[in-house]
Amino acid sequence: MAVVASVAGCVGMPNSGSPGTFSATPQATTPDFNFIGAIPAGPAPKWTPSDIVAGFLNASASYPNYSNVAEEYLVSAAAKKWNPGWSVQVVDKVDVPRDADVQSDGRHATVNVSGTVQASFNGSGQYVGAQQSGGDAQVNQQFHLVKVNGQWRITNPLPQGRMLTQPDFASVYKPQDLYFFDPSGQVLVPDSVFVPVGTSPTFLVTNLVGALQNDPRSQWLKTDSNPVSPAITEFPSGASINVGVVGTTATVNLGGTAAAATDSATREQIAAQLVWTLTGQQESLPIQAVDLEINGKPWIPSNPPCGGAGGQSQGPAQKLSMYSCYNPYPAAASTSFYYVGNGQAWSRCASESQVTAGSISSVVAVFGRTGAVKLNQTCGGSVQANSPTMPPSQPHSVPALSRMAVSPGSQYAAGITADGKTVDVWASGGTKPSNSMTTSGVTAISWDRSGDLWLAEGGSTWAIPQTSNGSSNVPIPNAFGGKIIGLGIAPDGVRVAAIAQIGSERLLELAAIDRDTQASGQRENPTTRTSVGPSSIGEPVRLGPNITDPLALTWYDADDLLVLDGTSNGSVLWEVPVDGQPATKLPGVLPGAISITANGPANVLVVGLSDGQMEVSASIEGPWQPLGASGQNPAFPLPVNPVTAQP
Repeated sequence: MAVVASVAGCVGMPNSGSPGTFSATPQATTPDFNFIGAIPAGPAPKWTPSDIVAGFLNASASYPNYSNVAEEYLVSAAAKKWNPGWSVQVVDKVDVPRDADVQSDGRHATVNVSGTVQASFNGSGQYVGAQQSGGDAQVNQQFHLVKVNGQWRITNPLPQGRMLTQPDFASVYKPQDLYFFDPSGQVLVPDSVFVPVGTSPTFLVTNLVGALQNDPRSQWLKTDSNPVSPAITEFPSGASINVGVVGTTATVNLGGTAAAATDSATREQIAAQLVWTLTGQQESLPIQAVDLEINGKPWIPSNPPCGGAGGQSQGPAQKLSMYSCYNPYPAAASTSFYYVGNGQAWSRCASESQVTAGSISSVVAVFGRTGAVKLNQTCGGSVQANSPTMPPSQPHSVPALSRMAVSPGSQYAAGITADGKTVDVWASGGTKPSNSMTTSGVTAISWDRSGDLWLAEGGSTWAIPQTSNGSSNVPIPNAFGGKIIGLGIAPDGVRVAAIAQIGSERLLELAAIDRDTQASGQRENPTTRTSVGPSSIGEPVRLGPNITDPLALTWYDADDLLVLDGTSNGSVLWEVPVDGQPATKLPGVLPGAISITANGPANVLVVGLSDGQMEVSASIEGPWQPLGASGQNPAFPLPVNPVTAQP
């Protein structure tokens, strides 16, 4: 009975997330022998109809693991047909009434199970928000039972009949990234799905590879103007797929005429998707290499896919190091961050080793005496982090600024004037702006990997190229639905996170950027694609609903944001997965923190405070150290995505 009782619990699932898609066809049901977890019990002879339903829900929680136990609760005909895939309703609690509705013949009964839906998986494994328009979504599942040899058994185990509370869900499902390409074919975009813990490697690899055969269908990747996802797959439509796993190597054979018709560039892209998906997350899948075959013949790239990242071995095994140039969040090449103090622009270097030792580089002026912009300069000498500094003055020809942001590769700098109504863009080394725009008031800015500057003006969004006479500054429609006070373009250039204020409420949201790519079902050779300008931002989904008052955000890695949340005691830092999982509160309080920037997990974090000061930390866990120099709105440039080597 203790097993039966475990189906009850509390909830904390978000009401929307960033789902992915799996094939729902099981290839094997043998659990991974390394899986450690509670083994559910089969039905006992004197259990009531309610006990049987509760026991079935518990035994089916981690399907396909222990599906044989779950089938013991079913009549023979139902057990043969039952195949729920990974469909799950995540609810506040699983309400199984103690008293079933037993018919007068004493052989038939009905049990109505209910709960308030927090999130759900459909039959193909897609994680979908339960509520898109507010209000509660009540799920009611009616189980019919019949007595077989004196014991109650279920006759209708509906696919949607599996219900889990959030704690149970978190214990049996874990996130796994699928990787698709951005429209230019230059960088991978992760799209998370959730997989049952303990699933056999062969079954898991088969489903992951099957999912890669289709463009992602996640809700957050949809746009109004483009029903096809802005992220795409390179797998040929119609190709057959066979998968085998031996030890730590997965073999994927693409068969049929569609596979034979693919060129070398496309096969490299297919290999990149496979290698990153199957080897990029060792904690959930112990695959270290991938053998790609085309109609049974091993495919080996003629040249290293990523120059300088590790050459091709003599055998067909392809490893993650060979495809490092497709990294959706590459390592930062510089430790410099930029900020504004007393209306002037400055930069400082802050390496992890420096900050750990309590030091930081001295202050360097962004604008030289002639008014020329100096970006990515040599770091100044090391000083104690809390040492007062006297930075050099800058030329009066530069207007007083409130914010400074630098593009990936440190080629361009953008400055927002003190009144927030003028945006100037300078090329590195330039003395005059290469682009300028007048607005009614900038509320947020962010660069993307293509070199476009994104800015928010109230509820409107704009993408500004580096050089222009102003006529090509284009408004980009969005569906955030409020004043945008935080904006961050992911390094892959496809995903955008925002904080939108609607009335007194602030929402943390994620959406996709549509760049008017090829039509549905059409595939282009990756070497012939050209970058297309952004045209719209799709419908957002909410992230981190357990964050009550988001103030500022920054991308931390390919799968997570860091968000400052305002509380009565000061700002609190949260780590927010973009796959729909609840946010995690990090230790400590940062009084007065109103802005934040990060340089990847291997580097430091800097926050700006409401009193014009800054603090720095070498870790998301702290501790935080005050900086001696005043400043506001610190910002690291996004890391540069390497250009892939073409065959």
